[in-house]
Amino acid sequence: MFTNVWVSALFVIAAIVLFIILCYRGVHTGIAAVISMLVGAFGSSEDYYTSVFVTFPSGVASLVQLMFFVFTMSGLLGFLMQETGCSMAVGNKMIKLLGTDRAWVAITLTSVILTLAGVGTFIFVVVVVAAPLMQAANLPRKVGMIAAQGIAPAINFCMPVANVPGSLPNMFLGTSIYDAMGLSIATGCVGILLFVFYQIRLVKKARENGEGYDGEHVELEINEDDLPGFGKSLVPLITVVITSIIFSNITYMNTTYDTWATQLVALAQLCGVIMIFILCWTQCKKIGIVRILSEGCTSMWPFLVMMGCVYGFGQVVTKCAAVEPIQNAVLELNINPYITAMISVAVIAALCTDGISAMMVWLPMFGQTYVDMGVNPGALRRLLLCTTQTFDSLPHAQSVANTLGVFGLTHKDAYKELFITTVLFPTLFSIFCCICCIIFYGVG
Repeated sequence: MFTNVWVSALFVIAAIVLFIILCYRGVHTGIAAVISMLVGAFGSSEDYYTSVFVTFPSGVASLVQLMFFVFTMSGLLGFLMQETGCSMAVGNKMIKLLGTDRAWVAITLTSVILTLAGVGTFIFVVVVVAAPLMQAANLPRKVGMIAAQGIAPAINFCMPVANVPGSLPNMFLGTSIYDAMGLSIATGCVGILLFVFYQIRLVKKARENGEGYDGEHVELEINEDDLPGFGKSLVPLITVVITSIIFSNITYMNTTYDTWATQLVALAQLCGVIMIFILCWTQCKKIGIVRILSEGCTSMWPFLVMMGCVYGFGQVVTKCAAVEPIQNAVLELNINPYITAMISVAVIAALCTDGISAMMVWLPMFGQTYVDMGVNPGALRRLLLCTTQTFDSLPHAQSVANTLGVFGLTHKDAYKELFITTVLFPTLFSIFCCICCIIFYGVG
């Protein structure tokens, strides 16, 4: 609506600040996104009507379309795991093996396995393990959330692993996933160490403050003696992990990777659901098919709509007139190319609220330019990857709403912890990576 860059920038800033304030005041995240969008739309290069009634709902619809079956199957899998007693059986056994203060290790290991397998929506699988473990260990849900999400940036975007994010820069920079191997491993280790130390401190602090499990304690209609065995309860989760790995190697020519990979995760979750029916048919009959379908399938739908609202808000913001000039201003800074690359990608990630999208905006426009400057392509590749994780998780990011939503938490409950592990720590290991690039991979 207002195409003047400075006026547009004021509305963008006002919208983001308003969103943060509303979230921290306890306003529903989806409603906060709608209200903030109404402010941000004034700074859009589109007319106000188009921003509010076309761009925003189109963003909501596209996200719902992409994630509908993942959310539906995730809700169904979690419901069945809980109601049949499988979650409690897994949680009790893990606590006995690891102890209450190390229950988070099982959550983290599950996340690592799934991220290495290329399951981008791993959080929907891990939450099924996290909730019962935190309940059995009597720890807050945010501890389980950080255990699940906190290590992902260091593994997925720092280590030299074969995954989709790591393969994207190769077509623009002529690199491979194993270029600058030492830099990759060193950066990843810094990220892992930051996460581990913080996770241990988080558990210790929760104990000192007397913080216990803050989720809904579900009273099962079966006695603990009647719980399924640990092995039987673990099979559905193992099924999801294995089928996710197998499905990740399947392609379908008429779909984009993101769309197809997302639906494959839903299929893997469906395999876990089928396995529960096979192994726990007696408990499923007792719960009732009507209740399973009515409560299980729909349990995650409110979070899906909420996440769609945040995504729609982000779509409106990215169309503001101030976005492109801000990007260009950063790129014109007359300093070391590695530093300008890091800053520009971080800024774009903040504006896109998505790291991979930021990288795909940056690479076609500036990738070859930086290579021509004499930077090492392999080092640049690694720097770009880890830097995409810096400011893509600000409060208005769809991924933040996603993670908080599946754990049933609000920004007020746990965004501080999420900010530390998904913004502060990636910023630290990205700065480390940039320094190493300047020292060991000079421009020449």
